[in-house]
Amino acid sequence: MRSAGAAARSKPVVSAAVDVMPGGLYTIAGLGPAAGLRLQVLHDRLTAPAGSALVRVIQASQRQPRVTVTLGGRVLARALTFGRFTGYHTVRQGPVTVGVTGRTQAATAAEHLAASGVDTLVILDRSGKLMIDRLQDAVGSRVTPVGAAPKGLGGTAPRPGCPLLQWLLTAAACLLAAAGAYTWIRRPRRPAAHAR
Repeated sequence: MRSAGAAARSKPVVSAAVDVMPGGLYTIAGLGPAAGLRLQVLHDRLTAPAGSALVRVIQASQRQPRVTVTLGGRVLARALTFGRFTGYHTVRQGPVTVGVTGRTQAATAAEHLAASGVDTLVILDRSGKLMIDRLQDAVGSRVTPVGAAPKGLGGTAPRPGCPLLQWLLTAAACLLAAAGAYTWIRRPRRPAAHAR
């Protein structure tokens, strides 16, 4: 992990070896104070139960070493210490108020959780104040696909507003070119004359 805007070949602030599995979903987060920053592997999910949402919390406020986080009055994390995180909570989708309370500060944020969405709430310090930053990990599809995927003709399919005649002429030109190539390949060749 490098500082924001640092060159790709610059010395990393912190590094770690991570084992990833095929099909696995991960977030690599830098947690802890600058002097003791560590990389933490978070296992992600990209789907939530139908009609619900998934929410987890990362506690990244140094000014408030312990925080309690609520969502619509429900406690998601109680006395969560700096540099720690929760697993995913299944919650109702729709408009909701997120609240965070530390030792000396508190903050709220109005959010709208998408149906089947997956979100991470990061508790931060910004300009000396406690704040909530919502990161959208995944957004559920609003419409469930029905039937097979449309096949079409790829790049050769007529574009909207493009006359069908133009497409037919292009296809005919390709067929003529193929026929000409076949005729040229089949044309008898004279045997080569050898010098005596």
